[in-house]
Amino acid sequence: MSAPVIQALRGRSLVDPAFFGRLSRRVAKNHGLDISRAEDITDQALAYLATAAQKPEGAPTLYMSADVDPAWHEFMHYTFEYDRFFAHHGWPKVHHHPCDGGSDGARIYPPRTEALPPTVAAIEAAGYRVEHELWKAGVDCEDTCGDDDVPGNPPDCGHGA
Repeated sequence: MSAPVIQALRGRSLVDPAFFGRLSRRVAKNHGLDISRAEDITDQALAYLATAAQKPEGAPTLYMSADVDPAWHEFMHYTFEYDRFFAHHGWPKVHHHPCDGGSDGARIYPPRTEALPPTVAAIEAAGYRVEHELWKAGVDCEDTCGDDDVPGNPPDCGHGA
């Protein structure tokens, strides 16, 4: 007897298909992308947000890829839908607090080779499909966002300091 095959979820399945299309078009338009690439980026941002919102206490920090980050930013422009995304699923809202280098401007994220693999692993462990080519872009205080080990809260670059 063989084990059942379980297909990974798409982040896009977490929102209404019409809204997914609307959000993806905004990502494409505002970031000069073709619609297919914008849909992939939007899908990954939704999977990331779902994973970050459900992250267990004490789990490692999850970092956002610079390639996927634009979809998170565009999603927040739709404040009603953004709030509903978390409320509908019963998750704490992931607030956006971009890393600005901290009070002294010197704090940065770890290199992508250290930061992104645990994030990708967490998204996959949560049951979502990962587009690996979108999780290779750098992460630092200049170009991306993440969370700070507290479900629903991205970092302020203090990382607990």
